[in-house]
Amino acid sequence: MKTEKKQKYFVNRKEAVAIQCLACGRVGNFSVASLKHKKHSLKVTCPCTETFEVDLEFRQDFRQKTNLSCSIRPFSTPKERARHCIIADQSSGGLLLHVTDEVPIRHNDTLIVSYRPDSNSSQEIERIISVRHYHPGRHIGGAFIDTPPRREARPISAASH
Repeated sequence: MKTEKKQKYFVNRKEAVAIQCLACGRVGNFSVASLKHKKHSLKVTCPCTETFEVDLEFRQDFRQKTNLSCSIRPFSTPKERARHCIIADQSSGGLLLHVTDEVPIRHNDTLIVSYRPDSNSSQEIERIISVRHYHPGRHIGGAFIDTPPRREARPISAASH
C-alpha cells in the first residue's frame, strides 16, 4: 500500500486555488470559498483518472512562532486592568495569544495587546486587534486592525555614484 504525502496549496486572496496533478501535470483551478470555515482538505480526481488529496491553507500571512509575554485589554478598559497572556505566534496580519483563564470577550471584539518585542527592549508596543476566534481558557486569534508600529526614522545619507 503506497502512502503519499498530501500536497499543500495556499489559497489566494480571491479564495481560489490552482491544483496540479503530479501524474500528468494538468492544472485545475478551483473556487474554495465555500470550504473556508468547514474543510481544509480536498479529494481531487484528474481527467487522467489519478485521484489524490490536497491540504488547503487559507492563511495569507506566514506565522512565526514566538513566546512573548504580553497583556490584553478591551479597548475601553484601563491599562491597569489588563490581563497577562503569551503571544504564541505572530504574522504581519495578526497574533495568536495563549490565555490560561477565561476572558469575557467575543468574536469581533476589539482588544489592545501590549508587549515588548524582545526581553532586552525598553520600548513597549501596543497593537489593536479584532478577535477572529476564541477558545476559552486556551487561545485567542486576532487580526490587526491598526497600522504597524513605526520604527525610528534613520537619516538618509547621499551616496555618490
